[in-house]
Amino acid sequence: MSEPQQTKETSGAYSTTPLDLGQPLIVQRDGQPVGALISIEEYERYRAWLRQPHELTASEARRAADRAVFRDLVGCALSSGDPVWKPAPEPRWRVPYRSFDGQLLITIDVNAQTGQVLLTDEERATLLAQVEQSATRRNAAP
Repeated sequence: MSEPQQTKETSGAYSTTPLDLGQPLIVQRDGQPVGALISIEEYERYRAWLRQPHELTASEARRAADRAVFRDLVGCALSSGDPVWKPAPEPRWRVPYRSFDGQLLITIDVNAQTGQVLLTDEERATLLAQVEQSATRRNAAP
């Protein structure tokens, strides 16, 4: 363990001028920033921001959609594409799903703030039936 550090009083210049914390006051040591002093209003805004849900990344949205589509399937003739960002009416990712022949079968929305995958059980069943039909046609072709 390291020894506790002690602070010794030095004869330094103290200011009695009121601080304007409209901007952060940067604390430096040897010319390098080591901390910041911010207003209580800015601190409260930061704390509120931390409590808010943050938006998912494209890869997080794709993984969420894949879990909803594939669940326990292995070797499904379906692939997910790159998510597309749609900011309105609420932020969301749109994840395209294509059969292996390239046909677009469905686009699944993922709420970017909650991570909710907007896919019903009926839509999933229809999608998997389309995949099965596509695979059957492909296997039946000479």
